[in-house]
Amino acid sequence: MDRWSLPGPAAFVESVMEAIRDGANVVVGAPANVSDTVGLVLEDRLADDSWRLAGPLRPSGRAPIDEICAKLEIDDDERPSSKTVASLIARMESKRVVIISAVDSLQWPAWMRFAGEYASASRSVDKFDRTQLLLITSGVPEERLPAKAPALQSLTWNGHVGEGDVFGYVLQFWRRKGRRIDAQAKLVARIVTRLALWDFDLIDRLLELSVRELFDPTVALRAVDDGREVWAKLGPTWEEGGLADFDGERLSHALMLFRAGDPKLELSMRLWAAQAAELLPALELKRRQLAQRMKSNRSLPPALRLNDEAVRDLNDIEIGGLLHLARIHRLPPDIVRTAEKYRDMRNKLAHLEPLSADEALELLNGKGST
Repeated sequence: MDRWSLPGPAAFVESVMEAIRDGANVVVGAPANVSDTVGLVLEDRLADDSWRLAGPLRPSGRAPIDEICAKLEIDDDERPSSKTVASLIARMESKRVVIISAVDSLQWPAWMRFAGEYASASRSVDKFDRTQLLLITSGVPEERLPAKAPALQSLTWNGHVGEGDVFGYVLQFWRRKGRRIDAQAKLVARIVTRLALWDFDLIDRLLELSVRELFDPTVALRAVDDGREVWAKLGPTWEEGGLADFDGERLSHALMLFRAGDPKLELSMRLWAAQAAELLPALELKRRQLAQRMKSNRSLPPALRLNDEAVRDLNDIEIGGLLHLARIHRLPPDIVRTAEKYRDMRNKLAHLEPLSADEALELLNGKGST
């Protein structure tokens, strides 16, 4: 499944396209490790929509106006002292989108000044006729991107991937593989989602692991941390690829936590959150099934009391209460053992402790992990 066709990423690409269609010059902020990918996606989308393109131009250290003149093959017969953005615009022959990619922090001050001057000067040309700039930064901090201004807009690749995108991506991956989407598949998809968050390269690698490996985040991340380029220079900030917004919460990349030894046990909490989302509802269904088994057992008297109160309906009793009733009324051992098992699982999850692979998968389908 194309990750850029998912709702969140697709909406981001569309926001860039909408700004360009509206005549704006656009600055797209991206972390250093995904800047090239973001640039290629936007270039492909512009080409698919039949925009006339120039570039991508990768800055070489020259003055931005000289870089643009060279890329557009505008004769450079002006003295440097007399060359202006206004004269550049006046010499542009036809509308294009000029793509400037991988503008890093060292190059950014000059390109930011140029972008502001160009946006202001380009307003002298009708938006349907003006040549526009699309600048993709690489590792420039979010706070250094320009504020919105007439004919200039900044958009940041951050917070555009959410749990719904990733969960759907994983399930669609398995559908293409012919795998049935059952309760176990949903649980594993939730675990992958909470560990990998916005990083689809990490998602793809985690999907290659066994179920048992995924139930131990340290084992899983050690297995995938293989030195590939996209993760080689991860740092603790957004611009270094190690921090991003995910469903409104700023979170660290799982590999950053793993490499630091996960001192606050955040990876374990992510595993627990994934399990809680799928297993607590499953436990509730199991509780009701247990209550029905107990109702049908003749050893259980018709009038029951729990904590000095009459029990009107076993379906309303929590697992601990069912276990107590099963014990004091000497129900069959298999019912007591089942109630004990569900009680222990519920207590673990209630105390923010993840279940083991065997516990979780026995709860879902009656057998251990594979």
